[in-house]
Amino acid sequence: MKEESGVIESLIKGGLIGAAMGALLAKDKEDGAVLGAILGAAVSATLKANEEAKKTNLPVYVEEEGNLYEIDALGNKHFIRTIKKPTKQWPDQFKLI
Repeated sequence: MKEESGVIESLIKGGLIGAAMGALLAKDKEDGAVLGAILGAAVSATLKANEEAKKTNLPVYVEEEGNLYEIDALGNKHFIRTIKKPTKQWPDQFKLI
């Protein structure tokens, strides 16, 4: 239960900070606040999840500039392989049915 309350606290903090930033940057302040809140909460939750994952002592895989690396529990980075960039071109807009 303690872990859940920490995640909820992070979401609230991230959401509030994101909402303020979104409102400042967007032309439509209401939409900007909502989008900023969602983005802030997502970033905050991602950072918290990453911290928790590091505590497991399991390797973490990351992609940097088209290369896949494994980072072990001690923080050592090991190159795994180069990842090909996707060639599929997605449309800028599409309709959900």
